[in-house]
Amino acid sequence: MEGKRRKPNHWFWGILFIVMVGGVVWCYRSTFISGTIKFAAAQTGTINHERRAAATFANQESIVLAPFAGKVQYIGEDGQRIRRGEPVATVLPEGAAPGTKEYAQNMTITAAMGGLFFRQSDGLESILTGQNLITMDLNKLLTQPATVKMGVETVQAGEVIGKIVNNLIPTVAFLELPDIDGLTDGKSIRLTVGTQTVSAKILRRSDQPKGVIVQFPHYIDGTGLQRRQEVSWIYRSPTNGVLIPKTALWTKGEELGAFVWSEGVVQFRKVKVLDEDDEWACIENLPSGIPVVTTPRDGLEGLAAKVKNI
Repeated sequence: MEGKRRKPNHWFWGILFIVMVGGVVWCYRSTFISGTIKFAAAQTGTINHERRAAATFANQESIVLAPFAGKVQYIGEDGQRIRRGEPVATVLPEGAAPGTKEYAQNMTITAAMGGLFFRQSDGLESILTGQNLITMDLNKLLTQPATVKMGVETVQAGEVIGKIVNNLIPTVAFLELPDIDGLTDGKSIRLTVGTQTVSAKILRRSDQPKGVIVQFPHYIDGTGLQRRQEVSWIYRSPTNGVLIPKTALWTKGEELGAFVWSEGVVQFRKVKVLDEDDEWACIENLPSGIPVVTTPRDGLEGLAAKVKNI
């Protein structure tokens, strides 16, 4: 009889233990969950819509040749603007010593056209021209090998000592693009070359190789020496505003929003997405600097949390 009476006591203590453990777990639930939440601060920024493209530039260029073998003495700085007829270099006859008759026969080379004089050449001055980009087979034209030659001290007769780039003539370029849908002849596109952002007019589309030939409104600095560069095509206008990580966006019912930290607790705020890229969303209805949850999930509304190191 006594054994039978003790069984209810076991049940009582078992249930009491479960209740106590459950209470402890419930008390620490908020702390445990809040510890798994990650935050990031909303920040003011810009969503850019750009694609990188390989560009081959062409300008009006003229090579400068040595009239005979000898030693070259350049006049002026490399890349200096010169007028037609101005001196660019002097060639001293080979083996001529100062004070001799041969030394007195040195020749000054003058510019055949105005422009920027560079001591560097690549052998493509008469090949990669704006006209050739428009009219010739691009596959053959763009695969022509370059033979880069820097400023020289001694030359043979007829050897190239530099080139002149006409910086008063607009630069033309071929842009290699994976997709040219929507790009038509005569349309203008925005391009960033180095630190310059300008509009360029499409002169011709190309299916093989795929891309477009464009003309800039003026000479593009740096293209006289760097014939091939990477540029950025701005295919859509940028959007400025408050940015949050795209991982912070959460759909609650039919509302799109984000969980934010305010007055010590997590709250859901409805937002409107104005623009986005692969990582960020530009939104309305949130101030810059407010902490947002980057690991959203159900059950966070009203949860007490601490924000550290954001």
